[in-house]
Amino acid sequence: MAIHNVCVFCGSNSGLDPQFSEKTTELGHYLADNDYQLVYGGGDHGLMGKVAEATLDHQGRVIGIIPHFLVERGLAMDGLTTFVETKTMTERKEKMLHLADAFIVLPGGFGTFEEFMQMLSWSQMDIHQKPIALYNIDGFFNPLVEMLSNTTKMGFAPAENMDLFIDGHTLADIFTGFESFKHVLPNKYTN
Repeated sequence: MAIHNVCVFCGSNSGLDPQFSEKTTELGHYLADNDYQLVYGGGDHGLMGKVAEATLDHQGRVIGIIPHFLVERGLAMDGLTTFVETKTMTERKEKMLHLADAFIVLPGGFGTFEEFMQMLSWSQMDIHQKPIALYNIDGFFNPLVEMLSNTTKMGFAPAENMDLFIDGHTLADIFTGFESFKHVLPNKYTN
């Protein structure tokens, strides 16, 4: 499957590690320079704002999808290629799923974790067959990967579910992983 639109989930804060912002900016430049269109949450703060700005700075295309209540709070970014306003957070994620060919998850807060887990769960249930990558900057996602691995070891998910996402520490890891990704629907039930 060809990848044209890459959805990025990330924090509306920038985090304390300067690498988070640096790598986010690199990702935005990479997307633009390699003709990928960014799909993201439409915000202008934190890593969300940085990835959109970096993509636009390199003449890339950006689709921002944001619920109305966040627009009312003044959190939407101006100057995007395409701006989509939704009624709810759920509608936002459904539109992201529909538009995206692949997902990259950057460091972020509770909402970012929720977005990753929903896309992973939907992949497990065959609602979609798109690649998902954690951009594991400075080991940020190591505890999450360990928790997911422990979930399989404890019999709550099949071991094959670990192949439904890429644990990427570099952009090369992620985009090479996208090229070789094959969705294999595991047996959801382990016993």
